[in-house]
Amino acid sequence: MEKRQKELEGWVASMVRGDLGYTYIRLYADAPDWVRDLAVNRFGKGTVFLPPAQSRPRAA
Repeated sequence: MEKRQKELEGWVASMVRGDLGYTYIRLYADAPDWVRDLAVNRFGKGTVFLPPAQSRPRAA
């Protein structure tokens, strides 16, 4: 499971933990569906998805 958590971090463009227990996450536009599911499992019902960012930058 730890491998999936590291993969999740690679797909997150930005994340802010707000008031009242909400976590605001912006994923990259090309993030696979499982990333969204994993984020909800990790951060719970207080997960709010912001509009996606551009596609994930490619490694050099």
